[in-house]
Amino acid sequence: MLRTNRALLASGILIVSFLLPAIADEKDDEMVDNPMYTAWASFKPGATSTISENTTYSGDTNPVPDQKVITYTLLSVSPEKVVVSAVTVEQETLGTVESAPTKHTYPAKLKKSYLAKAAPELQARKGEEKITWKDKEIECKTLSGSFKKEGEEVEFKFWVNEKVPGGFVKRTRTLKQKDDTITTTGTLQSYSEGK
Repeated sequence: MLRTNRALLASGILIVSFLLPAIADEKDDEMVDNPMYTAWASFKPGATSTISENTTYSGDTNPVPDQKVITYTLLSVSPEKVVVSAVTVEQETLGTVESAPTKHTYPAKLKKSYLAKAAPELQARKGEEKITWKDKEIECKTLSGSFKKEGEEVEFKFWVNEKVPGGFVKRTRTLKQKDDTITTTGTLQSYSEGK
C-alpha cells in the first residue's frame, strides 16, 4: 500500500512539474501548489483512472508475478482540497486480494520544503512523445532521469497527459540496491472524466 501511495504522489508531482515555473530561488517554507491537488482538481467527482502495475525483481523465481491493478476515484473537489479513493487488487498464488478503499485528502497548497523532499523527480529532463494507448496515439509530456538516495539508484520515465484524471498514461521506475534490481511499470488501463 505504501508503494501505491508513493506512485500516486509521484503522479501528481510530475504533472505539476510541467505546470509550475522554476522556483529555485524562493523560500523553502513558501506555500506552493500541491501536485496531487492539481492532478485531480480540473475533473468532476466520479472521475476514475485505473492503472495496471507490474513489478519484477532480479533473480526472482516466483511463478506468481507481482501484479496489481489500482483504481483511483475522485470523490470531491473544492478550492481547498481534493479527496481521492484508491482500491488495489493484487495477484496472489491462488487468486486475487482486493484492499478496502483508502481515502487520500490533498490540500491545494503545501510547503515548498515538503515538495522538495518528496519529489527528486522534479529535476528530470522534460520532453514530449507520442505513445500508443489502446490503438490510438496520445501526445504525452515526459519526464525522465535518475537520482541517488540513501545508497539506492533510481531511474525513471513518466508519460503524462493532463486530460487523464491523475495524469498518468505510463510510468517506469527501476530501483537498484546493491545486487538487486526492482523494475515497476505502470500502464493506464482505463479512465473516465466523471459526471
